[in-house]
Amino acid sequence: MKRSLWTLTLTALVALIALPVLAAGPNATKSVGGSEDGISVVEIRVTASGQAVYGINIKDASGSIKDIVAPEGWVGISSGSDVIFRTGEKPIRSGSSLIFRLHTTNGGASLSVSFRDKDNPIGSAATL
Repeated sequence: MKRSLWTLTLTALVALIALPVLAAGPNATKSVGGSEDGISVVEIRVTASGQAVYGINIKDASGSIKDIVAPEGWVGISSGSDVIFRTGEKPIRSGSSLIFRLHTTNGGASLSVSFRDKDNPIGSAATL
């Protein structure tokens, strides 16, 4: 009985320690590069934490996105205000980062970035 209680306590302790790591989702940061002819290059660095990231959704309420550049192994599509990046073979693994580029007429626009695993949303959306 003492042994099973000890095992249960140890299992609960390990779960509590691991919970913040498992709960931590991907995050994103934004940097704005130079501007030429009214077009700024915005870099979105996405870092995975916990599980691999297979998809990125970016929303720009100002509708100022003119072009996008997907990293090698990723594809992207844009409507000017919404961008979707996906991969099947080259996800962002836990602890790694990848940069996605947007060419925009409004480098200071607020962006909402959300993340997906192979099938479902993961983590919380970031506002940049």
